[in-house]
Amino acid sequence: MSVPPAGDDHAGDRAGEHPGEHEREHDGTPRHDDVDAQRRRVVTWLWRVPVLVAAGAGAIGVYEALRVHFFKRRPDPTPDFVDGPVVPVAPLSTFDETWAEAEFVYQATTALVLPALAVRLPGPIPGSILVDGRHLAAFSRICTHQGCIVSLNRDAEAIAFAFNYRGDGPQLVCRCHLSVFDPERAGRAVAGPAVTPLPRLRLDVQGDDLVTTGFEPLVDG
Repeated sequence: MSVPPAGDDHAGDRAGEHPGEHEREHDGTPRHDDVDAQRRRVVTWLWRVPVLVAAGAGAIGVYEALRVHFFKRRPDPTPDFVDGPVVPVAPLSTFDETWAEAEFVYQATTALVLPALAVRLPGPIPGSILVDGRHLAAFSRICTHQGCIVSLNRDAEAIAFAFNYRGDGPQLVCRCHLSVFDPERAGRAVAGPAVTPLPRLRLDVQGDDLVTTGFEPLVDG
């Protein structure tokens, strides 16, 4: 009967090992259980990625909702108009009735052309003028959300139905993304995704005509 050499007590334990296993360990090559552990960690992080993306998107959505509904900018109570050319708007007789309007185009500079609207309001607002008992104001018609054109809507029921907003009077509305601006609140955005008020234009009178002489720069929201 042969006897294992002295000091080789674990020879039987090594009999079941794969050839070269210890050599791979000593060479720095990862063992199978180490590779499996790394794979499990990668898989664990992979399933977290969509969760983190969804959480980030949800946070952005909450921020936008708060900004749109609770942080709409107030119009400047003392608008700082930039001087521009004198551009005719309409005869003063156009505004004999409250909420009478006149659309016009104001070319402030060679690069800045503003579709605009002058309207007779029931009362004064910052930036309006008083002419023979008529409160007149003018607004840019470019929606401050994404640049569509706004128009004056006098139908309160239609505004409530289509724009989900019920105001006290006619509103300036954008049909692209359903923003609403209140002319009696100096063009403030009151509903929809727009946050910044409509810029106002400075009005003046020359003879029997209403004219525009300047504009309010748009302030980013």
